[in-house]
Amino acid sequence: TGMDYIEFFVPVQKNDNGKTMEKIAKFYDTFFDALTTVAYDGTSHIAIIGFGKIDGDGRAEQSLLFRERLCDNPPKAGGVVDDNDLGSGHHIAVYVGANDDDFEVAVTNCMEGGLLWVNSQFEDRVLNVDSAMQIKQFRFKDIVDIETGDVLYV
Repeated sequence: TGMDYIEFFVPVQKNDNGKTMEKIAKFYDTFFDALTTVAYDGTSHIAIIGFGKIDGDGRAEQSLLFRERLCDNPPKAGGVVDDNDLGSGHHIAVYVGANDDDFEVAVTNCMEGGLLWVNSQFEDRVLNVDSAMQIKQFRFKDIVDIETGDVLYV
């Protein structure tokens, strides 16, 4: 059945107070119309992004969890300069929308936001909506602040 969730640890300034997690949630809500929430577990803020089918209790089939890691001087996001810096090419796949129309909207949103990305390690090249619809996939690598365009997480 696959994995229920993947958790990412996001370095943020100690005085962030969940702002970066809110921006990550807004990114996924805006570009993918994903079910999002930000919670505080008493230790850290967590952006919870739901994909796939949603059950009667509101639980998503797949979730991405972004947990803040408080730092004095967090590294700047966006450190990957070229594909060779990506190592083995590991990636995740998520279900986008309930149908082709939902998928097309997500691809269009990412294309218009300048987020579509081609990894030179793979032969497929998605540069527009038509090619994404044909092979039923597309890639992006940067999670950005939709207000400023600043990279929040890679």
